[in-house]
Amino acid sequence: PGSARRPPADGGATSDWPTDVSGGSDDDSAPETRPAPQRPATVPEAAARPASADEGVGASGAEAAAATPTGAALSTAEAEQIRHAHTARLTEVTFLRHSDPRFMHGRAYNGPARAPQCTWRSSKPPRDDHDAPSWLTASEFADDAEVLRAKCRQLAQLMRISRKTVAYTGAGISASVIGQAARSGEHTVGWKPDTRKAKPTFTHHALGLLGQRDLIHSWVQQNHDGLPQKAGFPQERINEIHGSWYDPSNPVVKYSGSLHDRAFPWMERDATDADLVLVLGTSLGGLNADQVATNAAERSLRGGALGSVIINLQQTEQDGKMTLRFFGKSDDVLRLLLAELGFGRPSFGAPSWPRESRALVPYDAEGRRTTGGRRMWLDLRDGQLVRITKGHNIQGARQPQYMHIGARKPVTYKGVTRQPAEGRGRVAKREDDTASFRLDIECAQMRLGIWWLDVAIRGAVEVLPIVNTNPVFEG
Repeated sequence: PGSARRPPADGGATSDWPTDVSGGSDDDSAPETRPAPQRPATVPEAAARPASADEGVGASGAEAAAATPTGAALSTAEAEQIRHAHTARLTEVTFLRHSDPRFMHGRAYNGPARAPQCTWRSSKPPRDDHDAPSWLTASEFADDAEVLRAKCRQLAQLMRISRKTVAYTGAGISASVIGQAARSGEHTVGWKPDTRKAKPTFTHHALGLLGQRDLIHSWVQQNHDGLPQKAGFPQERINEIHGSWYDPSNPVVKYSGSLHDRAFPWMERDATDADLVLVLGTSLGGLNADQVATNAAERSLRGGALGSVIINLQQTEQDGKMTLRFFGKSDDVLRLLLAELGFGRPSFGAPSWPRESRALVPYDAEGRRTTGGRRMWLDLRDGQLVRITKGHNIQGARQPQYMHIGARKPVTYKGVTRQPAEGRGRVAKREDDTASFRLDIECAQMRLGIWWLDVAIRGAVEVLPIVNTNPVFEG
């Protein structure tokens, strides 16, 4: 179904995340790293201030979400007219070289042309284990306050008129609570303690709110940390392309592994039909999934998309392709963006997970969604017997401690030989502090996010990650 790594045409790095780093006690997973960089350029002063994007967000899509400079809601036809003007402008601006002053702002930026301030200077590349062009360093930048406000107004309008907005994120949005592998002035390299107990950042909560309000329609997540779901983003709309700490059917994918056969086509669809892509916390250094961002940018040259927008502290090789280019902390940028979209200053808390660990769900004994008929009890109380459903990516992920599950012959790991196993086990314990059920599966420890119980109750996904070994049905 596709490799996690894709050698980039320009010879750049092939991945943001290390191959064999633990990231905690449960598995051989690793956080996606942070953005990439450059040195400050001198940008000429000028440019007109962009039209103000108004307050007021509707429930869904361009008709409900777009607004005129006077605050009146747009019809679908009016939103499409504005979108056409944006896409026509993008066809007139080719990709920018890193020496172009507009490289620091974006191809469609229309506002004060002051260069971002260098907040941390480095002469070294973002990571020692990745290739980078000579101009690309780990230096970090922050946009001028007026420039940042102008970019947020423009991004708010793009989101209001977008036909389909996709978020594409990496380790930068989780670095403060999970850890990172890239060189940075903002965070130290390495893992934070108790990664499974990490709480979502403001960025996760903001993206979760935008997902709930249908302003973000899909999320391609490089990270494995479950923080988007802990912030309330719907599981059925998040593609954990490199695997998850909280989905036993989709373990973290190693460099040598292959992507899940459900995740890979989903990513390709988003790469094909996203109208607007929001890129946060990733260096766009050559991962297979980077095509989500770069393909939308390519389509914008032909008038087929609004393109991609990136929010990072550091520069990337792909910045010249961006419709808008933000420098700053994603938390700070998204606070301003939410205000521009009419959300004011929202306060966030943890979602309300089901208190009971047992529920009737519209699935069959194989974990496949059904329509009509008897519902199945999904019983995740402590001690209940469970099994991983068919179609998992355990063999594809190639995590050594799980390789006996679905194997055809015995597997030796850390001096212990394990026989091929189907993927059966039990619920060890519900842990509310990690928002997960801890599972013992074939002598290996796994986790299932508590939110999966809510997903199952709603029948929100086609196939569940686990079912009970001998499920019981209502009636």
